[in-house]
Amino acid sequence: MRKKTITKFSSGFTLLELLISVSLIAVLVLILSMSVRTGLRAYSRGKEINERLIAVSAIEGLLGRQLRAVVREDGSDFKDFSEFHGEESEFSFVTTHVPLGSQAGGLFKVVYRFNERGKELIYAQKVITRPEDLKEALPDRIDPEDKEDLMEQGWGLSIVNGIDSLAFTYQGTSQSTSQDESAPEDWQDDWNQKGKVPEAVAMSLALSDDGEEPATTWRIFYTNPFILVSAK
Repeated sequence: MRKKTITKFSSGFTLLELLISVSLIAVLVLILSMSVRTGLRAYSRGKEINERLIAVSAIEGLLGRQLRAVVREDGSDFKDFSEFHGEESEFSFVTTHVPLGSQAGGLFKVVYRFNERGKELIYAQKVITRPEDLKEALPDRIDPEDKEDLMEQGWGLSIVNGIDSLAFTYQGTSQSTSQDESAPEDWQDDWNQKGKVPEAVAMSLALSDDGEEPATTWRIFYTNPFILVSAK
């Protein structure tokens, strides 16, 4: 009789095959995690930039309306409250316009200040009822813990972070208001003419952008209520 030989074949994986499979899975997981991390970082950065743009746009709209409602010394019933001081990184004035939703009314001293060290734009406002109130200046340095104390003193504060650079220039009433005649960067970098309000204020602004050179743009705001805000 012939003997039958039965051969058994293994249906499992070799150790080498298991190592290769595990390595491939590890590489795929690493690629996937890096893609997710990059996507989340891009989303977070885009969201942050978008929030900054919205805040800056709101500040620009507010500044334009406030300058068109600035209190002047000439022909004004509130000439004793007229004040306008301007520097390259800060200016203040008295206006009758405040942000929508504010419960207060009347005259307001407002301050726009760029904090270069903190890369932030500070907006402050305070109700004034007497000319003496104009002497109450905003502190030169504002720390986060000071915000509550300033609010108790009547100051309202709003801070926009992520500003790479910001500067103000001023155009006098004796100058032409034509934008084609002189660029806003060539205007005066301060305004200290007692009882006088500039014809226009220009603001250069650059938002912080990691990895890219921030572009500087100029906005021009006129104090004449019949001239619309324009940009350059």
